[in-house]
Amino acid sequence: MSFLKINIVLPFPVTKPVGGAKIMYEYANRLSLSGHKVSIFHSIKRPFKKSNTPLWYKQLLFKIRNVSRPKWFPLNENISSKIVPEISDKYIPDADVIIGTWWQMTYAINNLSKSKGAKFNLIQDYENWKGQVDKVDASYSLPINHLVIAKYLQNLVEEKTGIAPTHIPNAIDSKVFFQTISPEDRNPQSIIMMYSEEERKGTSYGIAALKKLKEIYPSLKVTLFGVYKKPEQLPPDFIYYQRPANLRELYNESAIFLTPSIGEGWALPPAEAMACGCAVVCTNIGGHLDYATDGETAILIEPKNTEDIYEKVKKLLDDNELRIRMAKNGAQLISTSFSWEKSVKKMEECFNVGREG
Repeated sequence: MSFLKINIVLPFPVTKPVGGAKIMYEYANRLSLSGHKVSIFHSIKRPFKKSNTPLWYKQLLFKIRNVSRPKWFPLNENISSKIVPEISDKYIPDADVIIGTWWQMTYAINNLSKSKGAKFNLIQDYENWKGQVDKVDASYSLPINHLVIAKYLQNLVEEKTGIAPTHIPNAIDSKVFFQTISPEDRNPQSIIMMYSEEERKGTSYGIAALKKLKEIYPSLKVTLFGVYKKPEQLPPDFIYYQRPANLRELYNESAIFLTPSIGEGWALPPAEAMACGCAVVCTNIGGHLDYATDGETAILIEPKNTEDIYEKVKKLLDDNELRIRMAKNGAQLISTSFSWEKSVKKMEECFNVGREG
């Protein structure tokens, strides 16, 4: 195929690890390695978002902080990464393809001239948690090539527009996340969970269940990790890592991965943990169901239900054979069904079809 000039749009400078941005950076790296010329533009201003802070002040602040390139992600050196005031013809150069993520940026991309390239929108979640639901829903009908990362999002967009967008699943880098300790050789009473202060991640329900489990299993090893500072309310015997550089090791040292999230697009940490041989306990939500099948590759729990979390994790703690079987099934699924090579190839095919259209 011919090499393309590809512009990638993000809704803000990304100063800390964020799943949606990580996916866009991953595509940037892999498309660049395939020979395409890739540029990334982080927008300060977004459509429909009011701000009391002057634009010039934000620009100055980001420049002082030197955050035009993510410090937490190894972006290829040959990829241009910039912060721009807004996504408009004035700041975005001509290209063959432009692709963005986040519903507000879909409106900005839609207003660009044709010379900016075939227009694409990667839908990574149903982004309705900050209101303006009517505008979120309407963004799916804009004359742009819409892509989704999860099957539930494909169904949701089709219900709202009558057209099914192309499904390109996320993937897990097998060179980064893999097993170094077999499920049989792990401490069966060890569990790991991501900590978040975002309400939709459901952390409080998970911690409540873990505290209850700790009372029943005094030797239970509980490990938490996240981008935030260690929370003061954590029990003293809960281990916490802030932005760990050894996440693969932490996964491999744990028997069970728990995620009590209330809402997700296509959750990365449970899939990463699966690839590393953890038995996964996760909520029964769309963002987990592309890889989490109850009783086969994971144990599903009801959102916001501390008692259900407690009972399902206890089930794995009490049944070592079940835990090992879940862990092996999950690792096998991730390694065979979710490949970055396949996803990038499908993305390239969509670019070529979009340009022809």
